[in-house]
Amino acid sequence: MENGETSHEESKKFVLNHKTGVCEQADILLAKLPKRISALESLTKSEQFSWESIERVRKCAVVNGSVATTNSYLQDCFSILKPFMREFIDNSLLLRTWITLLIPKTEDGDNLGVEVQYVTVNACEDYSVDVKRLYHSINHYYMRRAKLLSKYEKYGNKALECLQTSIAEYDEATFIEFSLSITHLYYYYLSMYDKIMKNIDKIKKPRNDSHELCLY
Repeated sequence: MENGETSHEESKKFVLNHKTGVCEQADILLAKLPKRISALESLTKSEQFSWESIERVRKCAVVNGSVATTNSYLQDCFSILKPFMREFIDNSLLLRTWITLLIPKTEDGDNLGVEVQYVTVNACEDYSVDVKRLYHSINHYYMRRAKLLSKYEKYGNKALECLQTSIAEYDEATFIEFSLSITHLYYYYLSMYDKIMKNIDKIKKPRNDSHELCLY
């Protein structure tokens, strides 16, 4: 009996230590999010992702009458975007884990705070899924462009103008998609932060009789 009790107490201590660490990381992240949101808002208004830059995208698709192996302008856009995307995925995971660890054991009554926790976790998950999709679509872009280039090399001058136009149009469409993705990231961060801060008390203390760090 004593061994069982000791094991249970050790398990509670182990979980509590890790919960405390996650909660501390979440608090630090929440304090940093306003700056991250402001940085993304500035990026949505930058010349780099402005639709006025579409002509520059097209010029980098076809250089001196030949299709460029890679579009240097889009590569620059991706190099800016990818760290933001990876960071969002990591941050969303941390916040979901934090809230999940604060969900108390299932009981009847007084579950409004618990419902708020689940709704917030699901919203963060939905945002993360879409950002992951956008991240993977960068690789899909390169694969699709490589196929177009192989056709260009195969047919050469027989379909030169058509293939050049096709690749330029494809690069333009990709640029538009990813210029919009910056706005998506901005809105996702803002919505996630707003949802959490509006319900911070319910998230940290879902029931009136619960502690912020809920144990089983």
